[in-house]
Amino acid sequence: MEYLNTIPLSTFNTFLIYWGIFGIISGGSLFFSKELPLSSRVPQRKMGALGMMDKKTGWIVMEVPILIVVIAFYLAGSNPINVSFIMLAVFVMHYFNRAIIYPRRIKVKGKQIAILSVLSSMTFYIINGYLIGHYFGDLREYPIEWLYDPRFIIGLILFFIGFVINIHSDNILINLRAPGDTDYKIPKGGMYKYISCPNYLGEIIEWVGFAIMSWSLMGAVYAIWVAVPLIAQSLETHKWYIEKFKDEYPNNRKAIMPFTL
Repeated sequence: MEYLNTIPLSTFNTFLIYWGIFGIISGGSLFFSKELPLSSRVPQRKMGALGMMDKKTGWIVMEVPILIVVIAFYLAGSNPINVSFIMLAVFVMHYFNRAIIYPRRIKVKGKQIAILSVLSSMTFYIINGYLIGHYFGDLREYPIEWLYDPRFIIGLILFFIGFVINIHSDNILINLRAPGDTDYKIPKGGMYKYISCPNYLGEIIEWVGFAIMSWSLMGAVYAIWVAVPLIAQSLETHKWYIEKFKDEYPNNRKAIMPFTL
């Protein structure tokens, strides 16, 4: 860990550029794939090559590492406590919800997830957890004046708007079925009036806000890593809804961007 926390900013930023390009390629490949890595709606024939596991357990195994890694590398950093602590706090808030709270709420009894999906996502989270923890813990300090900078204020507002959209949309999905009901239903209410995947849109808005509030290449690259695969999954999910419900599905809904995409 000591060696990883001595990587200079120039080397770090060079790696980030390549990492961002890889994120575009990796996420972009989903636009041409018939298998969504984290979807229970689409058969995961190739992704299931290593077997399957309980979805709740898989979700926790997949998401918890980023919490551990980002906190560990931030605390191991040499920077004194500064405004970057707020960036870390909102990051941890999001993933505490995703890793600890969300899996306890979802109704996925009997559903499974491909182990390969869990391992690949966990790897992504571990790498990005290190990058973010090291960046804010060692490479970037924000003065107290940053709290009054328009970029910080706008970014923080966007983050919380996205967080609220994400949580509200998840609540609608979680409460869509009665206990024991296994049939898929058309979600309604909130942003579902306009798009098929407002939960994904909310998460994208969060990380765009995070990139703005931190005004960093690190934040921009992380937003890319989140946005590209979520857009691809939204398009496929939207297509699935249309095919599943045919004439029942609202024809004015878009996939992830109201009135456009």
